[in-house]
Amino acid sequence: MNKIIILFICVLSCFIYRAESLTLAQLTAQINGKVISQSSTDFNNARFGYNYRYNRVPQVIVQPLDTASVVLALEYAQTNNYLVSVKSGGHSAIAEGVQDLRVVIDVSQMKQISYDPVSNIITTQSGNKWVEVYNYTIVKHQVATPGGSCPSVSVGGLTLGGGANDLSTVYGLATDNVVELEVVLANRSVVIANEQNNPDLFWALRGGGHGGFGIVTLFKFKAHPVLPTYYSAWITYAWADFEDVLTYVNQFSESMPNTVNLYFTAWRSSNASNPSVALSCFYNGPSELGEGACGSFRNFSGIEKNTYITPTSYSVSNISYYDTVKGGTDPKARSSYTSGSFLTSINKKVIKKIQNQLEKSPLTPFTFNTARLNLYWQGGEMLNKARDYNAYVHRTYPWNAVWLVSYAGGQFEETYRKWIKQTYRQLEPFSDGVYQNYPDETNLDNWAEAYYMENYPKLQVVKAAYDPNNYFRFTQSIGSPSS
Repeated sequence: MNKIIILFICVLSCFIYRAESLTLAQLTAQINGKVISQSSTDFNNARFGYNYRYNRVPQVIVQPLDTASVVLALEYAQTNNYLVSVKSGGHSAIAEGVQDLRVVIDVSQMKQISYDPVSNIITTQSGNKWVEVYNYTIVKHQVATPGGSCPSVSVGGLTLGGGANDLSTVYGLATDNVVELEVVLANRSVVIANEQNNPDLFWALRGGGHGGFGIVTLFKFKAHPVLPTYYSAWITYAWADFEDVLTYVNQFSESMPNTVNLYFTAWRSSNASNPSVALSCFYNGPSELGEGACGSFRNFSGIEKNTYITPTSYSVSNISYYDTVKGGTDPKARSSYTSGSFLTSINKKVIKKIQNQLEKSPLTPFTFNTARLNLYWQGGEMLNKARDYNAYVHRTYPWNAVWLVSYAGGQFEETYRKWIKQTYRQLEPFSDGVYQNYPDETNLDNWAEAYYMENYPKLQVVKAAYDPNNYFRFTQSIGSPSS
């Protein structure tokens, strides 16, 4: 009986996939886009993302310009017995988009975009960077949707895992603003996923889209009006005031309106005697009201009685949100480790542990080597959805703590790896879940639980329905319901 079943599956697969192989020459001739072989001068640039710790060599890199060419690239891979990996902006902390000896389908050149003022919908292919999206939607149409804060992060990778920036406290996550997706499945069919069509796939891709369901080629987003300029303050403090500053930041966040977004960061570069600390305060409203929303960070009471904390600098900008993202900081093309979690609280004990770990961060002679904590506020409208509204489950705790190291020089790798692992373990008792847009291969005992929590069983069912042979598989892809 088992032999009959196996034979039936093999015969069925012959009908699904063409019997003859599509050659590389045929792919190159037929594709609307570019095929980059290992001998091409563009190969090295195309295979690296920002994390140079990964030095993977794919079989070939295909950069399609349209959905039909994505299907063609998938056909080439499948008829030649290759697996694929999918790359967009190259921001994956674990370089998930480029795998050894696979066909990389690099959608970074798929950049069509439009806006329909009647339906108030932004339609964009997966490869647009968020700075390119905002250059079109904000500059030309005075609308936007929540997206990325780094100018070079792309639509596809960010949105499928969640996606948040300064607009998200009012309008929600990028993935919460998706109303429709176009998806190429493993059987090379192209389907639409929305509330009416393939709603289970629509649910899964919004937050679980890195799990290997298919290749998303097109997004439709709800658009929101934006103001001509926004108030944003960049504030630095003395390291001696770290505990006072983070204590006040947390207290302030507990009652601040959704129109305020905070980003707290502390870091040590090179062999600095002390780490540095800074805060961003953004106001989503008329810029002339920004000082009233953020101005208390100019002078506030410290932990000790009759002490007051003032910044070492307080810089204000009143610029368009396109210019804010355009001027944002991109991750540098160096080796890195990333690890993070949502903090269940920021109390005195947690603050002391954070402070101690930063003070223990490695010292190196190079100014471009950095150990950093980024605390992203992911509250406001981002939490105003049920945990199973879509596959993005992290709707309980607002502070997303991301630890990262960036370095050049292989001699420092083990030192930084040990530090970030120890740091993760120190904060683990005060954590609940990990943001899947910062994937971690180093420290997580159970990545599926950390990323997806109680939503994981449903993701497994959807995966089995749309990719029953588990073609789109990799280290952290969604497993079958029996796994």
